[in-house]
Amino acid sequence: MEKQITIRETITEKDVPIVIKVLAEPEDWQLEKLENGFLKEIGEQPPSEEQWAQLSQAIRDGRITFFFAMRGYRAVGMCSVVKHFSTFACTDTGVFEDFYVEPAFRKKGIARMLVQAAQNWSREQGLSSLTVCCAPCDEQMYQSLGFNAQLGKTFAKINYLMEETQ
Repeated sequence: MEKQITIRETITEKDVPIVIKVLAEPEDWQLEKLENGFLKEIGEQPPSEEQWAQLSQAIRDGRITFFFAMRGYRAVGMCSVVKHFSTFACTDTGVFEDFYVEPAFRKKGIARMLVQAAQNWSREQGLSSLTVCCAPCDEQMYQSLGFNAQLGKTFAKINYLMEETQ
């Protein structure tokens, strides 16, 4: 009787496909890993425990939905859509936020996959539009990803909470 031997090619990390998934659990440790990487890259401090609790509650309440770019079990990128009611459109709209791909995984089409997933989800949820506010240096990137209707400039009064504590 002959023995049969099966030979398989070695599967490397680059052979594992990127899959986009909706974050199911707000306490997923990979959300904190990616959010902290994003904030560090833009020079911001990581969220406090109170801020994490508020974010987790917003996710549970359906006010914000996160999308992960997964390579196997590892999240390598993310984005989110925040739902809100627009008095201009008289319907729900979305704001695209938290856009981040780990540096080692950039220039591989992951950003486009995340944006397409967020746009498709927004359409399925009946949102009338998906907008993004960005720095001038990011405008060309967002335009290339399909955010092509310029709506003017965005201005904000920030840190109301900080004013209350002073």
